[in-house]
Amino acid sequence: MYKTAVIGFGGIGKWHAAMQRDTKAMEVVALCDINPDLQAWAAANFPNAHFYASPAAMFAHETLDLVSIATPHNVHAPLAVEALSHGVNVVVEKPMATRHEDACAMVEAARKHNRFVTVFHNRRLDPWFLAARKAIDAGLLGRLIEVNIAVNFGPGPNTWRGFTETIGGLQFDWGAHLVDYALHFVGDEVRAVAGFAWRSPGKPADQVDDHAVAHLYFKNGAVAHITSRGKAFTDPQRYHIVGDQGTLVDTWRWDDAGAVKVFTRANGFAAEVTVPYVKSPTQAYYDNIAAHLRDGTPLLVSGESAARVIRILCAAARSAANGSVPEPLL
Repeated sequence: MYKTAVIGFGGIGKWHAAMQRDTKAMEVVALCDINPDLQAWAAANFPNAHFYASPAAMFAHETLDLVSIATPHNVHAPLAVEALSHGVNVVVEKPMATRHEDACAMVEAARKHNRFVTVFHNRRLDPWFLAARKAIDAGLLGRLIEVNIAVNFGPGPNTWRGFTETIGGLQFDWGAHLVDYALHFVGDEVRAVAGFAWRSPGKPADQVDDHAVAHLYFKNGAVAHITSRGKAFTDPQRYHIVGDQGTLVDTWRWDDAGAVKVFTRANGFAAEVTVPYVKSPTQAYYDNIAAHLRDGTPLLVSGESAARVIRILCAAARSAANGSVPEPLL
């Protein structure tokens, strides 16, 4: 059994611990959080795991194969580098970091210590994402021209997610998933990024923006628009993807029984094609990590691919602060 731990389990970290356990190949031996009130939850749900109030104490007393980090975004990097320096493999919640240089430091630390760092881009297993990729890979859209992906997301100041310092910016939460979607749909390098951000008048400067857009310009000529909307009064389409042979649309629903719709002229005739969502449980993410530890199965999410997302988000933030002037990446 691989010995594992979680740092930060006041929220989604509980899910990470459960998924580690449910691989049947990992044993959760330590849970770490600065909130002492969580010790009761740890004792009730993982009675054989030791509780620690600091990562340093945990690393000093435990021999670990893997640690999952589910803390505020701005401390992902130092905690990951500390874990890697102790020879521990790392899963970090998305986004990987709030600065591109920190993401690169995490990748370099993994390389230096002959360990891996991977990021919980669990949305690569979303049924709607897999269905959209299936339609694109089948050629129903032809050559992609424009990719629109949006979500309604606007955290308030009642948690750390409402503050720029800890979250990184509005787009650094759901926007990380949306950028990752776009990169897989287009399958090409991003040559430039432009960003736009809007803040409600009078809103404190340390709180996140209320609306943010990142425009990704790809080397092959395609463009993607990634939008996080905190002030919208209607739900956006999840996907609206335009190709030279068809258009794909999908609305925001959360079950796995839906479908994406494609209006296509591929193969010389007009048709409306329904592509059912492709079921794939999130548990597959940790099952993949267990397989990687066991026999070297390639990771679902490489550190390098996650760092690419951070580079784009940071470029969008710089552009937004500079009048939306595009930031070159190539």
